[in-house]
Amino acid sequence: MQPRTALLPGAGRGRPLRSLLGLLAALTLCLAPAAQAERKVRFTANWAFEASNAPFVLAAQRGYFEEEGLDVTVDAGEGSSAVITRIAGGSYQAGFGDINTLIEFNARHPDNRQRMVYMIYNRPPLAIITLKESGIEAPKQLEGKAIGAPANDSAYRMFPLFAEAADLDSDKIRFENVAPNLREALLVQGKVDAIAGFPPSAVPNLLKLGIDEDDIRIFYYSDYGVPLYSNGLIVTERQIEQEPEVVQGLVRATHRGLKASIDDPLAAAQALRKKDSLINVDLEERRMRFLIDNQLITEEVKQNGLGAVDPERLAASIQVVADALELDNPPAPEQVFDGEFLDALGDRSVLQ
Repeated sequence: MQPRTALLPGAGRGRPLRSLLGLLAALTLCLAPAAQAERKVRFTANWAFEASNAPFVLAAQRGYFEEEGLDVTVDAGEGSSAVITRIAGGSYQAGFGDINTLIEFNARHPDNRQRMVYMIYNRPPLAIITLKESGIEAPKQLEGKAIGAPANDSAYRMFPLFAEAADLDSDKIRFENVAPNLREALLVQGKVDAIAGFPPSAVPNLLKLGIDEDDIRIFYYSDYGVPLYSNGLIVTERQIEQEPEVVQGLVRATHRGLKASIDDPLAAAQALRKKDSLINVDLEERRMRFLIDNQLITEEVKQNGLGAVDPERLAASIQVVADALELDNPPAPEQVFDGEFLDALGDRSVLQ
């Protein structure tokens, strides 16, 4: 295993070569813009267009990807876990997916590994969400209840970790496979007792359905000692090795899009509206602010900057996932997260 510092920005031995390649690529663009064809990249979002993937939509609309020599098409997703399989299938070159599913995938498919190159959800939004009227006041009371979740939802996939941490008997819990767009409605209708999902998505939807914010109960996995990270920018290991300048461009444009979304949540919501005319701008602005306060800006991010991970926490999360999913050969931290494409801390710092 490489030294722990290999997970920090610019610490790997490959950085000089990658930086040189990126510089040459940028120089080529400057000298011959008419002759330089943009590299086409298909990007899969984690979900239907909403605040969670607004940074990528905003980056595309403002030309941040184009300035990196990239022609990026951002498509709606089918769940954070599905991002991994979409990229593995070859139809997408990058995506906004779940690092825990990535850990599992790399353990089971060591010849087709992917890596995260920019962390976004420093605090994982993995949670079980219920309503006050359910009478569920603690995770243990989920036993004997029905939880609704889409099959590709990361909160559902990682539920065994939460169950172990919260001392739940999973055999006493019934999961209902529900359509993503019906999840919150089924909870409100009483068809399920709770739902697995991301509060940044679920809470605004519940408010829109007439639920009072004080009547929503959230059990974050992280609050029960599950040391996981969550979503970030994912590419293939092959692309890192063969097209480092493309990965560098994706990271830079993603950072600019995320920073712009944090600085101006309304602009992020308006970018979504341009992408999808059915978007409710007020709702997505509120969702973006929820993300900023609960998932994006943490004490760790204030210390390490946007995009990075803490090596010890990452190693612990890999072990937790490996134990819960019974992975025989879990990947090493450097096979999961690559921080070499991140800019210096001063360029990624946040003032919150």
